[in-house]
Amino acid sequence: MCIYSLFLSRPNQYQYKTKGSIFIQPVTTVVIVNQIEYGIPVTVHCKSKNDDLGVHVLPLGQGYSFKFRPNLVGTTLFFCSFTWTGQHQIYWFNIFDDKRDAGKCTTCRWIIHEYSMCLQDPTNPGKDICYNYGDKEPSIV
Repeated sequence: MCIYSLFLSRPNQYQYKTKGSIFIQPVTTVVIVNQIEYGIPVTVHCKSKNDDLGVHVLPLGQGYSFKFRPNLVGTTLFFCSFTWTGQHQIYWFNIFDDKRDAGKCTTCRWIIHEYSMCLQDPTNPGKDICYNYGDKEPSIV
């Protein structure tokens, strides 16, 4: 009981000393980069159940990133909408889904294409893992 109350009363003091333990997930960074053909800016709006990260306009080649710690129960989910000139719909994509992405990356670099989102595979450079908007199964390119 004494140890339990020590961690509850001073969580910030022990947060980095226990990094990598089963009690604290590593910080995950999501990077989203616009590679839409024709140099079209992309409007990105990312959210989770608890956080609205705001609207960001990404010119060609530019990116936006955010950081978080996945929760302990493996249910962390961030989703984003994507729109750009010439499209008459909003594309949605789960930019971080703990069930899909846990263990794949701590810096998850996503590339926005016209028809797909591609995760640059940190363990296999040059082999992106791509998902068409709305797909649950990837293709490797």
